[in-house]
Amino acid sequence: MPHQRELATAAALALPRFVSATVRFHTAVADRLGVTPAELHCLQLVHSGTTDSPTELARLLGMTTGAFTRMLDRMERARLVERAPDPADRRRLRVRALPDRMGELTELYAPLAQRFGARLAGFDRRQLTALVAFLTDGEHAADLATAQVTDPTQPPREIRG
Repeated sequence: MPHQRELATAAALALPRFVSATVRFHTAVADRLGVTPAELHCLQLVHSGTTDSPTELARLLGMTTGAFTRMLDRMERARLVERAPDPADRRRLRVRALPDRMGELTELYAPLAQRFGARLAGFDRRQLTALVAFLTDGEHAADLATAQVTDPTQPPREIRG
């Protein structure tokens, strides 16, 4: 049985490989759908119910509102999403995923979702609690690191060649 330190090292080494594999998968899905990875991420946020607010979507994607508007225009032309009036405030818009392409998206993600689901079904309550805590903490850590990297008070680094 490996010692805790060995397991922690193995986990630390496996995590970047897992992240890289998921980035490759998302890139392949985006290519299959004929969209950019940012457009796919937006589609996932809207489809999952995370948010339908254009301002919040732009923030979550790390985009300016102008860049997000241009991306949304492309996504509308591709019949992936539509802008709809906010029922609570007609001055505001909401982004809605169009159902025609959502079936294709769901189909592309199904094998991975099934594999993850089968693996998670074998975890006990303690393991699931630890996993959820780790993933939640990891999301927070990544958000903090992203904020540091994108700090507007810091000049961009020069590329040395």
